[in-house]
Amino acid sequence: MKAQTAPEQLKGRGIISIFKEEGFGLYRGAGATAMRNAPGSFALFGGNTAAKTFMGVGEDGARATWTQDAIASCVGATASITVAQPLDVIKTRIQNRPFDSPESGGTIFARLIKNEGIGGLFKGLTPKLIVVGPKLIFSFTVAQQVIGYFEHSLK
Repeated sequence: MKAQTAPEQLKGRGIISIFKEEGFGLYRGAGATAMRNAPGSFALFGGNTAAKTFMGVGEDGARATWTQDAIASCVGATASITVAQPLDVIKTRIQNRPFDSPESGGTIFARLIKNEGIGGLFKGLTPKLIVVGPKLIFSFTVAQQVIGYFEHSLK
């Protein structure tokens, strides 16, 4: 992440020296990543299921069509990305801070709210929906169709 967002912090340092000097600091943001992924996954599956329920999928035991899976995946992906965005902003700021910075995620969160308000938690949401959304929609739609295929084949 540092190589992408703050290459000047790595300039003149080799991989071995980085591992030696930073140690477990290289895992900075791992907790925030886990905290981001849990609600994001719940929103993905929950949004997908809610959309299918709204469309009446499964009421008569029939499988969703490709189009129904795609629409439900779109709802789930949008919900997932939106729910996870605040934690993703915090995670990115944790990972982008200088190596020697002692700031915790809580401190970063408090300063963000103070300086940028609640809207700061959703910075970058639109580009993320545009870039990540289609990949998530496609992969989840394909996964749902493959699961349906195997469920039908194994009966």
